[in-house]
Amino acid sequence: MRDTTKKDDTRQRLIEAGAGIMHRKGYNGTGIQEVLDACGVPKGSFYHFFRSKEDFALQVVDHQAAFMAERLRQLFSDAAIAPLERVRKFFDLSIERTQDPANPFGTCGCPIGNLVQEMAHINPAFRQRLDGVMRRLERGLASVLREAQAAGDLGSGADPDELARFIAACGQGAMLRMKAEGSPAPLARARDFLMAMMTAR
Repeated sequence: MRDTTKKDDTRQRLIEAGAGIMHRKGYNGTGIQEVLDACGVPKGSFYHFFRSKEDFALQVVDHQAAFMAERLRQLFSDAAIAPLERVRKFFDLSIERTQDPANPFGTCGCPIGNLVQEMAHINPAFRQRLDGVMRRLERGLASVLREAQAAGDLGSGADPDELARFIAACGQGAMLRMKAEGSPAPLARARDFLMAMMTAR
């Protein structure tokens, strides 16, 4: 039986290194050699694991999406926090990450959102994969908003699915503005506006 542990570990190291570099530099700014150098892996190994740079980047998207999905699952399913407070915390966690000195990405923005801006309009494979990630986020938010409605904290006239799409779009727009300002203030403004809107009577 072949021992695939080392191969799987090398592939994962390449994906994780690529995720960090791509977050800072984007798809077009990320070179295969830079990823290989970050892992100490010879160039010939890259094409053993990935068919092309595009295939590699799409696997990076899957890696980022899985990480984000688990983080959001933990937040959105936390019954100890009131539903609308979970929506607030969705923004708070992003703000905290930008202010964490241990976070090397600072105000680089959302890795998924960055790739949407760079690649979705020119590459159908990226568009489809990234749209799927955003739709999963929207479904998670919609589920929390339905809980808020059931608890009487959100008006019965609100459409949870449409509101979730609006919140996700506001979050991505605030991330874009954050990159321009170099400050998480746009995220805080979006959070405060949305919370005031949802809790208005």
